[in-house]
Amino acid sequence: MADYTIRVYKNRDYNAVRLLFAEGMLEHIPATCAHLLKLSRAQFVLFISFITLLLISGSYLLSLVSLAVVFTAGRRLITSEFHRYVDECQREDLLDIEESYMASNNSCFWVVESNNRIIGMVGVQAAPRSGEVMALRRLSVARDQRHLGIASALCQKVIDFARQRDFKVVTLETSMIQVPAHKLYEKLGFQETDSRIAPSLIAKFANFSILTYEYRIKE
Repeated sequence: MADYTIRVYKNRDYNAVRLLFAEGMLEHIPATCAHLLKLSRAQFVLFISFITLLLISGSYLLSLVSLAVVFTAGRRLITSEFHRYVDECQREDLLDIEESYMASNNSCFWVVESNNRIIGMVGVQAAPRSGEVMALRRLSVARDQRHLGIASALCQKVIDFARQRDFKVVTLETSMIQVPAHKLYEKLGFQETDSRIAPSLIAKFANFSILTYEYRIKE
């Protein structure tokens, strides 16, 4: 059993929480690039780029180098999109965690502490304009502390919190590339209820989906 403690967020955790969130999100860049390269449309663009450059230059080496430049540019575009999302979140609810999660009876934020280090976190808020739905948000566990049951314990913390306040549903959003997270949610009893393409141009090109999962709390 991992030696850790789940406790309510305190202001001294602010920087650690924001850093943990950023690190967790930026981890998904390689998987997103790999997903993009598997798409037929991306392969077609690379193929056409290679053939065009080959016809213009007459050099296989120059064409391959140029193709590598195109790939690098694509990776940088994806990286910038992830950084943009992190910055956006850190300007929204993670800008003032105390106000966003601790000021209401129907919201809360927990951190996981081990050896004076924050290794996990999760937040929950009542969904807007709903008296029955709570949203699980910002679930993250440090990379070197996974597979110890921490994420499962944090999800259960949110479910218990919602049940105690007579909410009927816990909802969350995750990306299509976070397959281990999907398996965790489904093991806990969450069900996928919706899927939509993220709004940015690169996400639309990559067919990058955001999935919604729901857990219905039993009476």
